[in-house]
Amino acid sequence: MSSTAPSPVRVGLIGVGGICGFVHYPGLERIPGVDIVALADRNAELLAKRQQEWEVDHIYEDAAQMLSEIKPDAVVIATHNAVHKELIFQALDAGAHVLCEKPLGMDYAETVEIYEYAKRSGKRHMMAFTYRYVPAMNYIRHLIHSGELGEIRHARFQRLQDWGPFAIGWRQYKAMAGSGELGDMGIHRIDFAQDLMGPIRSVTASVKQWEAREQTRDGQTVPPQDVEDWVAWIAEFKSGATGVFEMGKLTRGQGPKGDHDLAEFNGTKGSAAYRLHAPHEVLLAGTGRDEAYKTVPVPAEFLTRPGSPRDPNEGDPNQIFRFDQAWEFISAIREGRDPKPSFYEGMRAQAVADSILLAAAERRWVDVPDVP
Repeated sequence: MSSTAPSPVRVGLIGVGGICGFVHYPGLERIPGVDIVALADRNAELLAKRQQEWEVDHIYEDAAQMLSEIKPDAVVIATHNAVHKELIFQALDAGAHVLCEKPLGMDYAETVEIYEYAKRSGKRHMMAFTYRYVPAMNYIRHLIHSGELGEIRHARFQRLQDWGPFAIGWRQYKAMAGSGELGDMGIHRIDFAQDLMGPIRSVTASVKQWEAREQTRDGQTVPPQDVEDWVAWIAEFKSGATGVFEMGKLTRGQGPKGDHDLAEFNGTKGSAAYRLHAPHEVLLAGTGRDEAYKTVPVPAEFLTRPGSPRDPNEGDPNQIFRFDQAWEFISAIREGRDPKPSFYEGMRAQAVADSILLAAAERRWVDVPDVP
């Protein structure tokens, strides 16, 4: 019996730093028929290193030149946030499908502009909301959407790390990042909370900047950071459910490998919890008042996304689930459908993020704008 070879997809990578090396490249390179044809990055030294590591023929310090000369079918954009819009527009104008790192834009108004431009282009557009692909999250999505937990009444979301007081590059500057911990880790939790529980209606919040981060680890002096390194908010969902969120980069005892990452959902029929560092199991409890959480393995059908070429038992389980993101992107291109999550979800998450910052600045409840 003969099988049809998958249609080839030629991909260019724009921004080849840590997240590209950890998530995007290894996810794409294992998909049959995907050819990584070019790399683009403003850091010439890093670019040369990646070319040698990944054995890619064409490298460019100018993404526009890469798009013009190579004409890839698709691109992955993994740069600092301030240039997302410019690069997305260039890629769409060049006829490329786009997978973009989070957050989609610098503020809600910019994400609306980006989404509408992408929609008019007719190309596939996708957000890199990687935590949607955690096997435990796949299973909890099923439990919630199937009604097995009943009506979700309240939930809590925590991402606590210890990055220390040293400089963290572009992420500590509003002009390049838009926001700090909210745009870095909080935006992921906004996305998967809304994926699981529906739209957030209103928020109240607080933010703090605790460290100046004026010193690099090797002793160089840099401008102080001007974004938050801790953020917390309470959310009311349109369903009537409530959510409590906390994100921080300076929680001693929680890093670098002991990071605390929890999402817990309490329903009328039961409760479930996910922990990032146990991605192949969930905590489950039923309706009995005296019933404590039990650790339950994620069923096999939820360990990967359907058709994914990766083996869920290979490598580091805290990394490999992220490769299903590339599978969703390439599959959507081949099947002529919208990926999930698309730029729409990026825009919807940013509407909440902007409301959180406004609520913190004005110390009040803020209604989230209705996303069209």
